[in-house]
Amino acid sequence: MLARAVATVHTGYVVFVVLGSILVLLWPALLWVHVVAVAWAVLTMLFDFGCPLTPWEKRFWRLGGVEPYEEGFLQHHVLRTRFDPAHSRRNHIILGGVVLVLNLVVYAVLFRGR
Repeated sequence: MLARAVATVHTGYVVFVVLGSILVLLWPALLWVHVVAVAWAVLTMLFDFGCPLTPWEKRFWRLGGVEPYEEGFLQHHVLRTRFDPAHSRRNHIILGGVVLVLNLVVYAVLFRGR
């Protein structure tokens, strides 16, 4: 149950990073929370820092008697079904760049109207 909870939080974080700029339209106070979340995600993807949520999830799977997946969260849940696993480093860099550009574009549009 704890492993699934951590995976759910992790999924929520990923969705917030990708789409959180839209929430900033509704709740401007989220701006800096979102900017920090995006910065962490981009740095993690570009420089392969790793996310602290993944080891927690894997630890809870082991405590529950389940052998966890070997790769990281995104590799397991997103990249393995869409990209060649042999290029995981390249895929991380591409995703980090896409997240950064997407959010920069959304924020540029948001702040142009103000």
